[in-house]
Amino acid sequence: MSAEHALERRYRRLLRVYPKVYREWHGEELIGTLMAASGPHTRRPPLREVLALIAGGFAARARNTRASGVPWWADGLQLGVLAVATTTFAMKIEMLPHLVRPLWTLGAIALMVAIIRGWARVALALALIAALESSRFLVFHGDAFTMAGFGPAYVEVSSMAPFWVIVAGLAVLAVRPGKGLPVRSWSWLLVPAFCWGLQFPLGLSYPETLPWMLARAGVEVLALAAVFWATVSIRDARWALAAAVYLIPGLTYLGENLSMHGRKGLAYWGLLTVLVISSFVVARRTREKV
Repeated sequence: MSAEHALERRYRRLLRVYPKVYREWHGEELIGTLMAASGPHTRRPPLREVLALIAGGFAARARNTRASGVPWWADGLQLGVLAVATTTFAMKIEMLPHLVRPLWTLGAIALMVAIIRGWARVALALALIAALESSRFLVFHGDAFTMAGFGPAYVEVSSMAPFWVIVAGLAVLAVRPGKGLPVRSWSWLLVPAFCWGLQFPLGLSYPETLPWMLARAGVEVLALAAVFWATVSIRDARWALAAAVYLIPGLTYLGENLSMHGRKGLAYWGLLTVLVISSFVVARRTREKV
């Protein structure tokens, strides 16, 4: 294979980071420009161009995910609620040694599907059941009303907080005047599916294992850094709002267990908070420049 063909093939692979529509409209033009700027014997794209193409593709996808006809705050709130729901149920459902709470699991899947499909009122009803069930010892004092006991019952506020954050967000979306909510990608369901699948090799205690905690921390930092970049790209605060909603349960946990966190824990939560605040600041400044 000649150097020219090898280089063009690698450029085409890199262009897959861009949305399909973008490639159809601008792909050949971009390939031609990149090939013309390359040396005659170049077989691999320079690292600078690789990074630039990846950044450009990510920015294009961030703009492509912006829902049309929906206010930025409603779009961001739905994304935040969906992020809280998928990550919370990923950690709150036990698959080993068998499916411990089948009704709870089915309800969780139904709730996540309702949020993905934009069915705010259906999702609100399901979320309210989940919140009351998980908080029954606090709300109903344990024996007053057990709601059939099909789900877990928590005594820590931080464990109940995610469910009530979902309820609050969906309540705002359910009463919002205007058109409905956008339909989200089914790939959101991969988050709980992946975590449930990890229970088989790692066991029931996987959320408390050090490798899992480090992996989750790394993913969260990368995700919120991506939120910052997406905010710069789309020039509004929808992703920043989604990240802030996602962060609320975590900050509740931090506040409830502040004495248990050392410097590393405080630095970690501080970094996440700074990334979210920075995203809001960038969104405001970029909107003022437009």
